[in-house]
Amino acid sequence: MSPIAPNSLADLLVWLADNKYWLGRRYSEWTNRAPALEAAVAAAAMTQDELGHARSLYAALQSAPDAPEAYLKEEKRETSSHGIPMPWVNMPLLTQPFEHWADFVAAVVLVDRALTLVFESARASSYEPLRQRAAKILQEEWFHRQYGEGWLRKLAADANTRDALQASLNRFWSPTAAWLTSSHGIPMPWLVASGVLAGDAGALRARWESETQALLSRQGIPMPGSHGIPMPS
Repeated sequence: MSPIAPNSLADLLVWLADNKYWLGRRYSEWTNRAPALEAAVAAAAMTQDELGHARSLYAALQSAPDAPEAYLKEEKRETSSHGIPMPWVNMPLLTQPFEHWADFVAAVVLVDRALTLVFESARASSYEPLRQRAAKILQEEWFHRQYGEGWLRKLAADANTRDALQASLNRFWSPTAAWLTSSHGIPMPWLVASGVLAGDAGALRARWESETQALLSRQGIPMPGSHGIPMPS
């Protein structure tokens, strides 16, 4: 087992927690705007899941070695600690409200799934706080995946909603792929070598792209890039 790079565990936890937090906020905005009562109930349940996951991950920072002070206190996240700024590290896409229900569905299918793949990579993590949290998160994320794919089929089958779904998938694809690859400077090779994660950013993105392509193909949905939106490099 290789030594873990300084701050890499804290950076990983914040990278995951911030995105869980902002995804939960976006889901919460549809608890009274969803197209059906059951969809509103599901949005509320998924909001609770995502915010709960974020809260649990923030708590895990207390045991992360060498975690910067600004990570440990929420009120310091956007200020600085010892001159080092600690801003939010979520996908910029999640700072803006979803405009349509199709955006909600695209976020579940693409963004939520991308996050879940990171936790699947941490299922047998050598870092016990992350391994324990990954197990619980993956149990709850099973519903998110089933729900998102169900709505994907529904919107794809309706001529009145298919174009909106395609536009949302096109818009969410590249930022999500870029997020998986960039990792905000987190030293993924260190985390893989030390057993914290089972796969690096490239492997996670490759699996996400393969799964997504298969899912969209089953519904006859063109992959993002075929409607004038360039595929991520």
